[in-house]
Amino acid sequence: MGVWIGRYCIVAGEVREHGPWIVERQRVRDDESVRLLVLAEPVDQRSSEFCAEVAGAVAELFGRESLSLTGGLLRALQQAHANLAEWNRRSLREHQVAVGISCVAIRDGEATLAMAGPGVAHVNGPEGVRRLSTDGQPAAMPLGGPQPLQPLFQSFRLADHQLLLLSSQAERAAGAEAVTRAFAAGPRRALAQLYVRTRAQRDMAAVLVAEIEGVDGDTPAFALSAPEPPPAEPARSARVDSGAAAEPPVGGGARPPLPVLRRQRVAGRPGEGARLPWRAIVLALAAVIAIAALARFVLPPLLAQDRDAKLGTAIASAERHLATAEAGGEAGERRAQLQAAQAEIAGARSIDEQEPRVQQLDQRAQTVLRQLDAVVDLHGLRKVIEFDGTLTAPARPAALRLGGGALWLLESDRGRVFTLDLARPDAPPVEVYRGGSSYGGTAARAPLQIAWDAAEQRLLLLDAERALFAIQRGATPKPLPLRGAADLRSLQALAVYRGNLYLLDPQGGEVWRYLPAGAGFDSERSDLLGRAEIHTAQALFVDAELFLLEPAALRHFREGRELPPLLRGVDRAPDGAAGLVSDQARGRLYSADRGGRRILATDRNGAFIAQYRHPQFFDLRDLALSDDGTELYVLTGSGIYAFPPLTGAGRP
Repeated sequence: MGVWIGRYCIVAGEVREHGPWIVERQRVRDDESVRLLVLAEPVDQRSSEFCAEVAGAVAELFGRESLSLTGGLLRALQQAHANLAEWNRRSLREHQVAVGISCVAIRDGEATLAMAGPGVAHVNGPEGVRRLSTDGQPAAMPLGGPQPLQPLFQSFRLADHQLLLLSSQAERAAGAEAVTRAFAAGPRRALAQLYVRTRAQRDMAAVLVAEIEGVDGDTPAFALSAPEPPPAEPARSARVDSGAAAEPPVGGGARPPLPVLRRQRVAGRPGEGARLPWRAIVLALAAVIAIAALARFVLPPLLAQDRDAKLGTAIASAERHLATAEAGGEAGERRAQLQAAQAEIAGARSIDEQEPRVQQLDQRAQTVLRQLDAVVDLHGLRKVIEFDGTLTAPARPAALRLGGGALWLLESDRGRVFTLDLARPDAPPVEVYRGGSSYGGTAARAPLQIAWDAAEQRLLLLDAERALFAIQRGATPKPLPLRGAADLRSLQALAVYRGNLYLLDPQGGEVWRYLPAGAGFDSERSDLLGRAEIHTAQALFVDAELFLLEPAALRHFREGRELPPLLRGVDRAPDGAAGLVSDQARGRLYSADRGGRRILATDRNGAFIAQYRHPQFFDLRDLALSDDGTELYVLTGSGIYAFPPLTGAGRP
């Protein structure tokens, strides 16, 4: 039995054995040999030309490490990520690079897989075919991205598992069923089967790792050996070649020899039978007896020693990573160390599932995981108002603001704004604005965005025609001048800070600032970001600094320069932004994760603090925070709820 590695690439429509996305290295140290495969996948087109360089850097950094497989992979990926992130910080946005990496280290028949950023792997074993992906996990952050790297680790034995690394676009084209059929064909035929379904791709890579009979473990990993070609079909993509059909994918390692199908002829005189080689037979029998004795009395102790050594190495490595995660520090680094520890624990469990030390390590890892996830299950969530039976249907709550002792609710279906008096919780909501009405001689349209102006104690409202209104409690809306609003490419959010008005224009790549002038904001606007790439930004908060909420990230700017993003160390990225508020006195920000049905808390320096959960958070719309930061109001599709985020109104 030996480790067999097959691969093929399609580069600009031409099939090759080697491609710019795959790098292979072998590390030999102290009689230990480790084979490393690195598959790179660009995040975007401009990153494609750097894949080979990034993959090569990861392989070179791994070759220098003397840590365990998991520790070496983690250190190599983190160092390459740090170098690439530093390059990006010094580069213009259009020159920045981000790359996904999937790498597998192979030693003594055991494979350790590490994935960071976009990438797909499939593992075929006794439990069937499993798809491994970083989608929706912290490991989805690529090398060169703005957040700390948190790779995903998996370990398994190649004696009963086969591993397929595949470019994402190739997997999408082939489909999961094609991957399953490829595995079913056996390792020698798997890539040929897969090639039939992916040969129309312009750029892709596939790598198969398996342990099969007839392969010498010392054979070079990528000795050319073409599998049986698939049935001929018309070419699906143009190739520049000598006119011959493109070769199917090729494999590595020595191809098992064909069996001898004919009996050998015996040379000699006619009619003279061949003499039996008795001497050779006796020697062969003696050798068989010696091997049997060796297997019976010598090999079991040696194998037990090897097993114990591997178990001890995995436990020691898990202990080191776990101790680092338990020691505290930055949440993202702690989570990366925890994942490395969990991978080592899984490897140790595969050797001896009943080992008490493995169970103790797993319990410690679960404790650290609970600390890092920081889940707060809320109890006693207070209902402020339930819309059913209170607001005239149809009602679609869209935004919530707090100011002047009241909550201000924007309802988008009928274009209305209501106030709720916090001092009179039983009082019904009061309508203060309706699209289609006229205020101060100005026709009011459907409200789009609202913001509270604390300096003037008023609500500012921008309607569908980009007319600006001011609404004070007990007074009718008043139109205000806003210069050049019709010239903006988009208007996604409003914010007010120290009397200045801020408009979020994602399509224009800007946050615009208006200084108060005259009765409103009849002033020249100024840009704050210098045309940044913010086309997915949905919410805005401004104080001395600027924060933008995107569907999967919370971004931080200071004086036009982007700082590291917030929510570093969260268990998974947000899935849909729904509101952003700040407790400036305590340096906290709260954002609603609509897809995750939770509210996330982070500090201004970027560290994730906690996540609040409750069954009522199934349809999050917006957030509002009291001036003293002690009460957080939550707008959902069915009502408004409140809880104190600082007093532990739940259990972590």
